[in-house]
Amino acid sequence: MMDSREKKTNNLFPRSAWEHTARNAPRSLRKGDRSMFSANRLPAKCVFRPKNGLVPSRPVNAYGGRGASTECVPTRSVGTRVAMSLVVLCAALLPCLGGCWGTVDLESARKFQTAQQAFDDARTPKDFAKVAALYQEIIDRHGVSGAALYDQGNAWMRAEQPGRAIAAYRRALRYLPRDPYLNHNLSIARGFDAPESRRPAIETILFWQNWLSYLEKFYLAAAAALATFAVATTGLFVARRTLRRITYAGLVLTGILALSAVYDWNRFDNTLHGVVIAPETIARKGNAVGYEPAFNEELPEATEFQVIERRGDWLLIRLPGGGEGWIEEKAAVTF
Repeated sequence: MMDSREKKTNNLFPRSAWEHTARNAPRSLRKGDRSMFSANRLPAKCVFRPKNGLVPSRPVNAYGGRGASTECVPTRSVGTRVAMSLVVLCAALLPCLGGCWGTVDLESARKFQTAQQAFDDARTPKDFAKVAALYQEIIDRHGVSGAALYDQGNAWMRAEQPGRAIAAYRRALRYLPRDPYLNHNLSIARGFDAPESRRPAIETILFWQNWLSYLEKFYLAAAAALATFAVATTGLFVARRTLRRITYAGLVLTGILALSAVYDWNRFDNTLHGVVIAPETIARKGNAVGYEPAFNEELPEATEFQVIERRGDWLLIRLPGGGEGWIEEKAAVTF
C-alpha cells in the first residue's frame, strides 16, 4: 500500500515531462499518441477554454490546470507559409514567361528566309537599308528575335549606318549575350577605342548578369521558385529539418534570381536607350534651337545615351560620362 503522503508527492512532481503533459492533454492523446510531442514535429498550440465561460481566478499551468479545458491545435507549419508565398511569386512570374514559349510559325520562317536571300543579293548601301527594313518588319509582326536583330545590325553596317547597327546589336545582346560574333561586330560598329560606360556595382555582385540572356534569368527564377515550392509542399506532409533548410536556401536563391530578372527588366524595358544616327548633332541646354550648346563639341554619329525626358520632338539625354543635353528626336534612334 502506498502512503497518502507519497501519493501527494507523486502528484506534485510527475516522473517525466511526458507524464505531466499526458495527464493534462486531451484523452485522445493519452492513448500512446506521442507524435505531436515528438522531436520531429512542430509544437502544438494549446488553447485554454474556461469552463462555463468563466475565467479562472488563478493562472492556469502550461497545460490547462483547474477550471479550464485544453484544446491542442497544431500550429501552421513553416512550409505552409513558404508554399503560400511561392504561389504568389509563381503567379507573378508566369505572365512574364507566357509570351516566351511561342513557336516560330511558317510565315515568320518564310519571311526570315526571304530577308536572308535579299541580304545575299544586296550590293549597294541602299539595298542593305531595304534588307534592314525587311528584318524590322519581321520583328514588328512576329516578335523580337535575337537572330533577326543580329542580321538587321549586319545589314545596317553594310548600309554604312553604324548608329542604327549599334541599336540593333544592343537589342540582340539581350537575347544572345554569349555570341562571340555579335560582340565582335558591336565592337567594330562602336569603334575599338570607344570608351566603355562604368559598370554598376550590382552587376559586380550579380556577376552572371551580362552572361545570361534576358529570358534565361526569368526561366531560372521560375524554375527555382517551382523547385522550392515542391520542397515546401513536401514539408507539409513529411516534417524534416533538412527539408526546411532546403526550403530556406531555395527562397534565398529564388530571391536572388528574381532580383537579377527585375534588374534586367528595369534596364531594358523600363529605361529608354538611344544612339545618335546623324553625322553631327548639337546637344543644347534646352528643348529648342535657340538654346546654347550643352557641350563644347558636337555629338558624333554612334554616340550612345540614355533618355531622361521627352518634350515634343526633343529628348533630354544623358551620356555615359554623366553629361546631359537636349537633342532633336530625328537625330537619334531609341530602343
